[in-house]
Amino acid sequence: MRAAGSILTALALVMLATAPPWAERTAYGGAAAASAPVTGPSEWVDFTLPDAKGKPVSLGRFIGRQPVLLIFWATWCPHCKESVPVINRMHKEPTSNGNVQILALDYMESPKKVKAFIEAKMVAFPVLLDRRGRIARQYKVVGIPTYILIDRSGKVVFRDHDTPDVLKHLE
Repeated sequence: MRAAGSILTALALVMLATAPPWAERTAYGGAAAASAPVTGPSEWVDFTLPDAKGKPVSLGRFIGRQPVLLIFWATWCPHCKESVPVINRMHKEPTSNGNVQILALDYMESPKKVKAFIEAKMVAFPVLLDRRGRIARQYKVVGIPTYILIDRSGKVVFRDHDTPDVLKHLE
């Protein structure tokens, strides 16, 4: 009986790992239909989370001063790993409207695992720890990665699972 359970677990892991690239990634590691609606708050919701070094960071300190790109992601997510170089460039290069503050919110992983990922992938942007998934729930995140672009005034101007063209949404 135990062997059957192990085989079923292994089969489930293989199915999750080989989900087609067009399938939406859920926050729980599963796949959902790509046409699932992407909805959430239309205005920013404040939060304070520790960064990877334990320093508290509040979203509210950026609103009114500069646009903010929230990235809900996890170290186990292949799409998140692939996007690190693109996001590093976005973090370093100012847009025509000034710098966009990037805040990546890691979904429910240990600080040790996140720190190792940051070092291994040379992540240049701030990573915050959403250890209990509370902020992901407030923003109604249903898939990893989820990108939410908030303009200077606090309005959500972009929300999707693909990396946004920031300039297009802030002009």
